Amino acid sequence: MDNSNIINILDLGSTKLRFAVFDNQLNEKFSESKNVVLNDDYSDHFEQINYIIKKAEKKISSHIQDIVLTLDCKDLFIVDLSLRKDTDSKVKINKVYENLILEINQIINNYYDDYEILHILISKCVIDNEFYTDIPKNKKYFKNIKVDFKIICSKKKLLKNLRNIFNKNNLNIERIFCTSYIKSLFYLSKVDYPKISFLEIGWRRTSFIFYENNKLKFINSIPIGGFHITKDISKIFNVSMNDAERIKKSFNKSNTEFSYKSDSDNDDIQLKEFISKKISINLLKKVILYRVQEIIDLAIINSENFDNKKILKETKLFLTGRGSLIFKNNSFYLRDKFDFNTINFFNETDNQICSAGLVYFLNNYQIQKKISKNIGLFEKFFNFFSK
Repeated sequence: MDNSNIINILDLGSTKLRFAVFDNQLNEKFSESKNVVLNDDYSDHFEQINYIIKKAEKKISSHIQDIVLTLDCKDLFIVDLSLRKDTDSKVKINKVYENLILEINQIINNYYDDYEILHILISKCVIDNEFYTDIPKNKKYFKNIKVDFKIICSKKKLLKNLRNIFNKNNLNIERIFCTSYIKSLFYLSKVDYPKISFLEIGWRRTSFIFYENNKLKFINSIPIGGFHITKDISKIFNVSMNDAERIKKSFNKSNTEFSYKSDSDNDDIQLKEFISKKISINLLKKVILYRVQEIIDLAIINSENFDNKKILKETKLFLTGRGSLIFKNNSFYLRDKFDFNTINFFNETDNQICSAGLVYFLNNYQIQKKISKNIGLFEKFFNFFSK
């Protein structure tokens, strides 16, 4: 297979790798996932990455070099910017928008020089006092424009180290995307509802993303995740981090009630097989409950959209990420400040996560090239996207 006709997607999770190869007809030619041990700079992941890539090369009979990388860094940073332009001359709106993007890059470089931009998103656009959800490409001229942007950034040092490590392993990173954001876009197309939010609970990071009428309205990210639940268990019960992680994961398959009013132990949770000390199941549940409450509060509390109880009651919340598995079968009775319409566990797959990276890459960086060459592929892209 000609390697110019394949797209390689690697989701670089803190504790799991997901890799998939797609051909230029959007067919999946190879996919594999591997659990990995957490390493802050991801360098220890490359033994497994190289193993997976060699296996993929053998399967597709082609050399793999270019990688589209998706990840959620623990230092993810969201910047809100509002830019305004006035003009007396007849300037095309596309040109003005390009200048706004250049200005954003300059602002980030000047004031947040430790960070690199991953995504520039439009949350609101006002042109000559008319509201738009995006830049209207067919509008040629205007007097003034005001655009509210949300910029997703990550530490330059981390991304530079990643590129260097990949290069040393004869791999080139084509693009880097924020996993939680591109997943939310992908899943959004599968849920028909006006107000939808996603709470992605990862290992060291939790992200909250809110959409209204398919338009991003709010995104927040906090450096707290499943790791901190594990750390609490380890510290309070004086057990190793490995044992604490196994204790936490034992609840992923349980049917347990977590409540501030509950004071009875749950005999269905089997911990004795890997813990020599006696642990109060009730206290353990309280430790998990309090940390989960903190994660949800901090991820959502800063959203101005969710001060309005009416909006909350109209919003469906979907829980994603491996850290959300604890919600799958268990019942949590939290001090609910938000009162969502419904709270649902989204049972995502490794294939969906890689497909989210593929769709975002094609939609934002390659689809125009594909359209001009092959109308059939253009149609197939939208069939794939609407699955």
